[in-house]
Amino acid sequence: MVVYRYGREQFEEGEYVRRVDAVPGDGLDPVVRIVEDLGTIEVPCGKDDCRGNCTEYLVRAPRRAEDYALAECKISPLVSIL
Repeated sequence: MVVYRYGREQFEEGEYVRRVDAVPGDGLDPVVRIVEDLGTIEVPCGKDDCRGNCTEYLVRAPRRAEDYALAECKISPLVSIL
């Protein structure tokens, strides 16, 4: 069974986004900047014979020297409250 996601947001190059899987103390960067859209990938959804389609992005974190790939399933829009 293949699971498709509809109505998701498309992130633009240069946009800052929040990692939904980052928690304090785990070493993951909570905020990253989109560098490039790498296209669609299939990601296992945790069940037998199940895949979800996600967009993969090349991202850059302020504390790292190298860019790395991150799936759209793990990021969300960065919301600022004024």
